[in-house]
Amino acid sequence: MEKERAYGTGMWAWLLQRVTGLLLVFYLFIHIVWAHGIKTPFDFMFVEFKTAVFILLLLVLPHALNGFRVFAIDFGIEDRTQKLLFWALVIIGVLVIIWGVP
Repeated sequence: MEKERAYGTGMWAWLLQRVTGLLLVFYLFIHIVWAHGIKTPFDFMFVEFKTAVFILLLLVLPHALNGFRVFAIDFGIEDRTQKLLFWALVIIGVLVIIWGVP
């Protein structure tokens, strides 16, 4: 029997959480290398401070807001409320990102 796949907001939220988490680990590695002044072949990737903080905002904000949504799901909110919460947090995230543009 074939398993039915769900392509709703839950799948996109799950994918967003995984991608931003992976990119945050990569960002952390770059930050440690950058903060300690280690010379690498990747020195062309280092950007000015404002841009680096904005990139961090782009990664942390969706990851944190989606984590809040998952926390709310653990308390047993309904499916309709989950979707509404997801889109409300997307709007809040976009507004904060626009506000944080350098």
